Amino acid sequence: MKKMVKKNLTSKMLYRMIKDLIIGVLTFLILSGGATSMFQEYLLSSGHFSKLEQKKVEEFQEYIDENQVKITDSKKIRSWIKTKNIREFIISKGTKIYFDNRYEEDIFPGSIKNNTFNYLYSINFVDGQANLYVYDGFADKYYDMISGASIFISIVICILIFGSELQDEIKNIQYLEQKVKKIGSGELGEKVSIDGQDEICQLAVGIDTMRNQLLEQKKTQEKMKEAQDALVLGMAHDMRTPLTGLFSYLEIIKKMEKEGKPAGEYASKAFDKAEQLCSVSDQLFEYFLVSNETNMELEEPEIAKSAFEDYLSEFCAFLECNNFKIDVEDVYWHPVKVRINTNYFGRIMNNLISNVEKYAMRDKPVYLKIIYTPAHIGLEFQNEIVKPNPYVKGTGIGLKNIDLMMKQMNGYAEARISENTYRMRLCFPVVKK
Repeated sequence: MKKMVKKNLTSKMLYRMIKDLIIGVLTFLILSGGATSMFQEYLLSSGHFSKLEQKKVEEFQEYIDENQVKITDSKKIRSWIKTKNIREFIISKGTKIYFDNRYEEDIFPGSIKNNTFNYLYSINFVDGQANLYVYDGFADKYYDMISGASIFISIVICILIFGSELQDEIKNIQYLEQKVKKIGSGELGEKVSIDGQDEICQLAVGIDTMRNQLLEQKKTQEKMKEAQDALVLGMAHDMRTPLTGLFSYLEIIKKMEKEGKPAGEYASKAFDKAEQLCSVSDQLFEYFLVSNETNMELEEPEIAKSAFEDYLSEFCAFLECNNFKIDVEDVYWHPVKVRINTNYFGRIMNNLISNVEKYAMRDKPVYLKIIYTPAHIGLEFQNEIVKPNPYVKGTGIGLKNIDLMMKQMNGYAEARISENTYRMRLCFPVVKK
């Protein structure tokens, strides 16, 4: 399989600019050379250029005849050239040059070879015949115009080619702009994808990653909203049931007091309902307190026995004082370390004590175990349950609180409730050495 080569956008642009520049230079050379050749052919075919040169030659011949100029009289020749504003003026004999106006000083005859292929005219000097090449710069402005037009056309062609090559990048940027607008308006279903390996493609990958994160966040928020709605509805049911019973008992007490009858039994039942309401409200308060807490920190790692033993001793002592039997035969400590938040763990133990006190059978033992795995240490609590009160089956807010606090401590809770047995396992990650 051929390995994909990452293409940098800067190197891609640089490559295109160099390539387009070479195309522009070649275009300029072709246009300039072709147009110059065509113009020269036109001048030669029209005869206009040769007529101008012939006129200058005839005027120079008249000057020679009138002033008896020799082939070596460079001062007289140079003086005539200045009056005529001639660009190039070369006198030669065979392959030897006797005068060239491009040189300020006089030329020693024969020191420079004549290699020109331009058209030469015969001139009769006093001391003999020579050849003359003359050019007054008539065509220079046309050559400049040809060069300028060639440069302009070459630049336009370069820009057009470069612009056409940028269309893919421009389309990709416009595509990303549309996708970002859709994401901003909440449309998260369409995938953002561009083929390639440059920075624009990487940007598309980043935007798609952001889209997926927003989509996950939206789903999480929807789940949280559903869970909160269910929690609120369940709590409303949990509170309404004992509240209805409380009002009923209060009405009975009020009626019996008017009749002068004793109402102690109903007052005790009304107090139980009030305690149920208080328990539900406390658990609800604790749930929102834990779920909104952001600055929770775990203590430094310590041996499991030091972290848990005091809490488990208090758990056993409280239950024994309330006539519960405790079985701790499976409690033993290994030298592993854990990290906990003592505030959260204390709340969890209080919640477990409250559950055992309300719903465990007193004539059956409460089992306490410690379970070890390579990655976790688990504290397991098990008891036989009496028939639960109706409001317990509502939201399970107590279990939600325990599960939430365990997750905050990087652990997890497992609750198993059968017809007669309640089992809770708290699993804490073991700190690796």
